[in-house]
Amino acid sequence: LPTSTVTVTPNNPVFTGETVNLTCVIKYEWYKGNTNNSVMLQTSNHYTVNRDTLTIRGATESDQDHYWCKGQRDERPQSSHFSSAVDLTVK
Repeated sequence: LPTSTVTVTPNNPVFTGETVNLTCVIKYEWYKGNTNNSVMLQTSNHYTVNRDTLTIRGATESDQDHYWCKGQRDERPQSSHFSSAVDLTVK
């Protein structure tokens, strides 16, 4: 299986109130937390999931966490390995 990679813009650390983009090089499920206790992120008032990019609007200290992605596609193989996690720091 292919492996996804996550990048963060702007670079860490980010500051409260900033907009943060996390980009996944394949497609496009986004997770927050650790591998034993994670949440798949969906578009909401705070997050926008748009294919390979997760946007966090108005970053707060509660957004400081581990983030990673997993690629999904229609053809085989249908998914990738999970990417390595990035640690988002919010000050």
